[in-house]
Amino acid sequence: MRFFTPELYVRFNSPDEEEADRANEEWETALVGYRKHLDQIWGQIPDDGKQLADLCLHDAELLGPKQAVEPLFRPAIVILPLIQEDHLVTLIYMLSEPVREHPAAQDWPFSRLRTHWLYDEIDVDGEQRGMFVHRVLLSDGRVLEIPFVSAMIRSVALSPPTGGEAKRTSA
Repeated sequence: MRFFTPELYVRFNSPDEEEADRANEEWETALVGYRKHLDQIWGQIPDDGKQLADLCLHDAELLGPKQAVEPLFRPAIVILPLIQEDHLVTLIYMLSEPVREHPAAQDWPFSRLRTHWLYDEIDVDGEQRGMFVHRVLLSDGRVLEIPFVSAMIRSVALSPPTGGEAKRTSA
């Protein structure tokens, strides 16, 4: 992570109020810096990457974190299923390289039981045109770096529509 680092996240959640306040100011600076960075690269990002950058998945629960980051076949595709409120959100990436997973610091102070999406960043991946990276900070302290050439987002409601029984349609 370039802007929303695990270290800053830990300090932001510090029980020491002065430390948390300093980290909060740094967090606000990181938000402005990331927005400026996105503005600079926005013209290079394809529409699917822009949709990914605009998507807010904060606190969505990552399902099957170990299996979810393994390439299914070559050319590699990775699928990250998440539960966000009452929706199943599926991110599907066509990878340019294997996913890189950075482990949490050994002294990571937060729970590792259920993994949630905290913050993410979209960036250009190196000097190669058309290659991007999605960096994701997870609640268990891991950082995923997902190098991709394209991405797809699918969202499905997990509960029937309100106002009665779900309607069936026939083809």
